[in-house]
Amino acid sequence: MERKKAPTILLVDDEPDVRAVIAEMLQSEGYRVLEASNGHDALAASNAHEGNIDLLLTDLIMPGMTGRMLADTLGALRPGIAVVFISGYVGDSPVSLTEQGLYFIKKPVALEEILNTISKALSGARKDR
Repeated sequence: MERKKAPTILLVDDEPDVRAVIAEMLQSEGYRVLEASNGHDALAASNAHEGNIDLLLTDLIMPGMTGRMLADTLGALRPGIAVVFISGYVGDSPVSLTEQGLYFIKKPVALEEILNTISKALSGARKDR
């Protein structure tokens, strides 16, 4: 019986402690996780990774390149990649994101919420491919 490959997630957050906790949670659920601390590092990680990247899980507000800018750039390089935004800032507009068919999780994040949102985003991306 062929074993299904675990989805690969590119996790981007400029807060090392937050990134480490989320990465550990995702890995414990069987996801393969690539980590980056900002948009530029995420693009470099994407370029260096020869396999598929199924989902971008990125903080919205980061120095240098916002999560939205990263998602747009990465989407052009890897068409069909699912995107989930996370943020702790009250000024973010999750309503406008969800209206555009994008996924948003408010920090602090709970494992169940992350897993449910990732599952929805991956299912939606598979339909679009």
